[in-house]
Amino acid sequence: MPSATAPRNRILIAFACVYFFWGSTYGAIRIAGEHLPPPLVGATRAFISTLILAAWCLARGISLRVSRATAWRLAVVGILFMSVNNVLLVWAEEKVPSGYASVVIAMIPIMVAIFEHLMPDGDSLNARGWLGTLLGAAGMCVLVWPRLHSSSGLDRQGLEGFLILVVAAIAFAAGSILSRRFHFKVDTFVATTWQLGCASLCNYIAAVLGGNFHHADWTVRGWLAVLYLAVFGSVVGLTAYVYLLKHVPVTKVATYAFVNPVVAVFLGFALFGERLTPVEVAGMMLILVAVATVIVSRTKVAPPPSDPLLEVAVEE
Repeated sequence: MPSATAPRNRILIAFACVYFFWGSTYGAIRIAGEHLPPPLVGATRAFISTLILAAWCLARGISLRVSRATAWRLAVVGILFMSVNNVLLVWAEEKVPSGYASVVIAMIPIMVAIFEHLMPDGDSLNARGWLGTLLGAAGMCVLVWPRLHSSSGLDRQGLEGFLILVVAAIAFAAGSILSRRFHFKVDTFVATTWQLGCASLCNYIAAVLGGNFHHADWTVRGWLAVLYLAVFGSVVGLTAYVYLLKHVPVTKVATYAFVNPVVAVFLGFALFGERLTPVEVAGMMLILVAVATVIVSRTKVAPPPSDPLLEVAVEE
């Protein structure tokens, strides 16, 4: 009996980590963004995660060496995820609630499915996939409607935040597609270390060029938020996700895509008093149903992604 229950308990703990820690990162991003400019948040988070993962690899005797061709591919994917996507997400949360941001980002699996359908060698969407895509588009329209027709006129800041989030989601989806096609033949933790390291360097360069260090407020609250993002959002979440991909069907692992927004919305309300309007809640529900529909629409099981932290887990 112990041998049967122990793996089950580990799986439950891993799901709890992915659901909660990845869902809670939106709140931590909001806090970090209140004290540090977006590029500096992304740079510091990625740098700390890189140090932790590199130390883990070296402690296990895993070499961090990769070929030059692999290095630049890892750099491209890492920059799309942790420079473009992550920095834009921090910026967007200066304009819209964290829970709202999580709902828009939840559209990533649908964007991945659309990109795959449009690519010559990609996987076509079936009828259920198209239904999910249409539901997602409808949900996005409902979600943004209050920003376009508020009682005080056009909510420019809210609309800007929404558009920034869409670009962030597109960058993440593009990075996911590239990561799959690059077929990295290196250890998962080595690949992630390189991706985070390259993104950290890119973000620090952006921070220097933008004069962000002069505007940074290095408070204890800000530091704790960044540490939380690095340790629990990246390292712990990564480890749990890797474990789930090895022991649980991909469709079940992919449920994080529509559980994380629920966690983020709840924490946004509990910690910051964020509220979504009834129309926005309706849009959120449509988007979550759409994501679930697209995820279960695939018929062939995709092989485990080479970089589980940064790829969107969907069945193909």
